[in-house]
Amino acid sequence: MLCGGGVLLQCRTQDGLLAFYTDISPVYDELFPVSPALRSLLESLREDGGMRSVVDCGCGTGAQLLPFAGKGLVCLGFDPDPSLVAVARRKLAPFPKARIEEGAFADLPRLAEIPSDLLLCLGNSIVHVPQVEAGKFLSDAAAALSPGGVLLVQLLNYERLFRDGVEELPLLRSEDGAVEFRRRYDWESRRKVAFHTALRLATAEGPRIVRNEIPLFPLFPEELWELAANAGFRDIRFYGDFSRTAFSEESEAVVCLAKKA
Repeated sequence: MLCGGGVLLQCRTQDGLLAFYTDISPVYDELFPVSPALRSLLESLREDGGMRSVVDCGCGTGAQLLPFAGKGLVCLGFDPDPSLVAVARRKLAPFPKARIEEGAFADLPRLAEIPSDLLLCLGNSIVHVPQVEAGKFLSDAAAALSPGGVLLVQLLNYERLFRDGVEELPLLRSEDGAVEFRRRYDWESRRKVAFHTALRLATAEGPRIVRNEIPLFPLFPEELWELAANAGFRDIRFYGDFSRTAFSEESEAVVCLAKKA
């Protein structure tokens, strides 16, 4: 659909989460690069001793597995979106011990054939499923880890977002300015948010804008703590970012590190 000014506009309703990620898969790494702080944290966990295998749940393009695959660790990544899976498979093709599969959180028991030493769930992925399913996922995560294995979960601090009535999230833009990603929250309740997005792409025919809407299911810090403890994790620690800054009610994110009991 063309709108005023020659801008190509595509609108998707909540026909699906997959359409949303299919739209952004070609520019995913530009919008969500692995930050130096995250890379440093992942390398620190890898070097902590004895790590042999890693699972990334909701792996996107597989970028977070590269620090492990490049060192010869056994890596499993899975994601429900076929477009992201295809990108991740190409990226990790040089590493024979890396495997990328198509699957949702509920597929973790089927896909994780051997216990892993580290399980990742980053990028606010866990709030794409209702809270009951998030609890089941954390229980499955504990079952998929070796004794003493580490869980790393990262999501937005929904306590702050809900308290302050935040509706607009920061604009994301590629370094060259060719891609812009606008994000807006419509709070239906404390338990559910309509997540509206507008992806602007520079093309030879002019700007192309893809709009989308998907549901998110906020998970609050105290809920995450309780779900992780009930799933069998101990030494549960919250940080405000990947640099392990102390978590507070004003933190933008919740970074949870926990060990299997």
